[in-house]
Amino acid sequence: MNDFASPSVLQAMPVTSDELDLDEAPPAISDAMVYGDLFAKAFFSKKSNPHNRIKPEHLALAMRKIDAVSEREVVFDGRKMLMLSSNNYLGLASDVRLSEAGIQAIQEWGNSTSGSRLLNGTNELHEELERKLAKFKQVESVVAFQSGYMANLGAISALLSKDDIAIVDKLVHASILDGCTLAGAQVRSFKHQDMKSLERVLQDVGYKACKLIVVDGIYSMDGDFAKLPEIMALARRYGARVMVDDAHATGVAGPNGRGTAEHFGINEPDVITGTLSKAFGCIGGFVGAKKDVMDFIKFNSRAFIYSTSISPSVTASLIKALDIIENEQDKRKNLWACTHHLLSGLKALGFNTGVSETPIVPIILGDEAQMFELVAMLDGDDIFASPVAYPACPRNKPRVRISLSSEHTIADMDRVLEACGRHGRSMGLIH
Repeated sequence: MNDFASPSVLQAMPVTSDELDLDEAPPAISDAMVYGDLFAKAFFSKKSNPHNRIKPEHLALAMRKIDAVSEREVVFDGRKMLMLSSNNYLGLASDVRLSEAGIQAIQEWGNSTSGSRLLNGTNELHEELERKLAKFKQVESVVAFQSGYMANLGAISALLSKDDIAIVDKLVHASILDGCTLAGAQVRSFKHQDMKSLERVLQDVGYKACKLIVVDGIYSMDGDFAKLPEIMALARRYGARVMVDDAHATGVAGPNGRGTAEHFGINEPDVITGTLSKAFGCIGGFVGAKKDVMDFIKFNSRAFIYSTSISPSVTASLIKALDIIENEQDKRKNLWACTHHLLSGLKALGFNTGVSETPIVPIILGDEAQMFELVAMLDGDDIFASPVAYPACPRNKPRVRISLSSEHTIADMDRVLEACGRHGRSMGLIH
């Protein structure tokens, strides 16, 4: 056995990336580290780590620590900046009415339920939230989860097994793929928004297999709606069920903010999931379907069974948020007015916004250096936008991702357009 592979040598070796040149490391050391040390994957990933190719000044733009926040502005490094990177679509994250509801619930119920829903962790607040969410989403039954991620993980892992097939759009959220992995289900994918590709998969799978088509209602990086009417028509033709992750659409899309299905004027799909951390301004998630299906999920979802329930304060705040979403339509109207103004303005300037048609507005660029440079320039103008690179988006399509809030104004959008135009011309991105 090679001396470098012995436990005593490995234990004595300093395993820090600073002391080991990965490009020059002898194969023996590399092999020993890989096969003898659990942490080798961290040390030897330096060369391929995406952070390694990013300049330090640009990397600092990827995780900026927020000092203070309000609805449309954020304080970072002592500067007040226009926030264009938040999922706070309806400005409820700091709404005092939600805070007051949460404080009252703490006084009445305490800080935690101290138990899972199936044991001692259910109270009247959870049941009220679920009743109101079911009515809002127009489904028979809803179950609340601790996050949107857990809702997807819990629903898919309960519904599917190794003999079932998940058919997913290539750009679905990571939590959907993780749910499929936990379920042990077979996974087939189709090209993003390509109905011919979806139909080929359905034909190949056949009629006998149990099939669940899973899509996002609004795609978080491209800002486009799933082609839900066409997807549901194909599902019915080939005997499949449909699940939609409506995280970015709930509270945002449709005349009443009910989501993707309402946007298209159709019935909700077989299973609907979503987060309560975006338009609702809190934290949590939900799954909705027919009552029998939801009863099955409740008693078979490990994510639901083995987690402490949502805290009383958050649950009460969510109930208040839903009341505001249903009754204050002007918030949503202003959100969409700003969306249309910004999208049309960026396109007129010559920027590539892809297929976006929602408050998620990407400025798609040719390489990561351009992306970080534009973000840095906007930062210099006190405009807070996010750089997004692979694996969150395709390798060749890094982007500056903008997401809007109902608290923004048309004047804010004009400020962004002026800055983007000025910097885009100086960088040679537009003419």
